[in-house]
Amino acid sequence: MVDVKVHKCFPTVIYEFDYIPSDKIMMESWIRQTQKNHKYHTNDDLHQLSYFMNLKEKIYNVTKQYLDDLEFEYKKLEITGMWANKLHEGESHPPHTHSNNFLSGVYYLTAGKESSPIQFFDPRPQAQVLRPRNKTNWNNASMIQFSAVQGKGYIFPSWLLHWVPPTGDESICISWNIIL
Repeated sequence: MVDVKVHKCFPTVIYEFDYIPSDKIMMESWIRQTQKNHKYHTNDDLHQLSYFMNLKEKIYNVTKQYLDDLEFEYKKLEITGMWANKLHEGESHPPHTHSNNFLSGVYYLTAGKESSPIQFFDPRPQAQVLRPRNKTNWNNASMIQFSAVQGKGYIFPSWLLHWVPPTGDESICISWNIIL
């Protein structure tokens, strides 16, 4: 073994959290009622509705921990939008970022065993120029994914490219954006 000092530079941090809402039935019922016409997503004002206040509080608490752990300075947090997405079997959510925001997130209100994961892509374009074959791990992957699990949420930088591939099962997730 060679004596070396390892420096992990320019990390991209994603926080994962668990949350089991006491008002899940009301939240799901409201979303399903709003999406009767098979709309892809609801309006982006869920953070202002009473059914979603407990989730909003959880999001604020996890976001504050994220910012404190990374030693960011801020005066206040603001959710600029919060909406629900419902995917049916065979549907996907194309690659995208959330411009003009600092952090974004997703929370899985419902998910089945065949619901597709959320996938994030390496944001460093030059890292893809020359890639030898490798055994993929957290330090050398060009894409990472997190399973769609009911009750799980993720907070990530808004600039991080992500998508949901075609799903094998219906899922309802709640997404949001935050600015400092």
